[in-house]
Amino acid sequence: MPGRSMGELIEGGHFRRLLDPLLIKALGHPVREHILAVLNERIASASEIGEELGADVSAFYHHVEELERLGCIEKVMTRKRRGASEHFYRAKRAIFFDDTAWGRLPATLQADITTSFLQDIFGDAVAALEAKTFNARDDRHLSWTTGHFSTAGWRKLTTLVNETLDQLIEIRDESALELAKSGEEGVPATIAIMAFEAAG
Repeated sequence: MPGRSMGELIEGGHFRRLLDPLLIKALGHPVREHILAVLNERIASASEIGEELGADVSAFYHHVEELERLGCIEKVMTRKRRGASEHFYRAKRAIFFDDTAWGRLPATLQADITTSFLQDIFGDAVAALEAKTFNARDDRHLSWTTGHFSTAGWRKLTTLVNETLDQLIEIRDESALELAKSGEEGVPATIAIMAFEAAG
């Protein structure tokens, strides 16, 4: 008996999935990945993204439209610029894994993603130290807390970290809308939260 074709298996939903198919499609092109990364950080227009890249909007605007069609980004405001309408977008789909999605990833992929995240975090910190912006603000924060926790204490700790992340994203999104409306430059920031089992 001949085996089923890959097309039949895909249509029948026989393959296990690690990631949302729409997110895979969104991230399937480097330009879309860049746009989504920017819009996960702040509200921006295609013109602003084009200026940062040194590219004409017409060369990549179809990727903006595709991300909107996929439900990954949404238009939040429009304003006149040089006689034309400039549309501003924000991400609707955050590029991070919740505990359930993370748990479905193979250990090798978890390790690769963790390494990449840590490299980016430390890269941002080193760049800020070199640019002398790390300590430029008196209200900047740097702390390091270690300890031994009971199982119940560890659960409380990780719950607090997750709640803090939710609040951080909410504040970031509110700020992005305020900055887009006011034209204020704002404070570029990196916030890293880590909670992990230490060695030994």
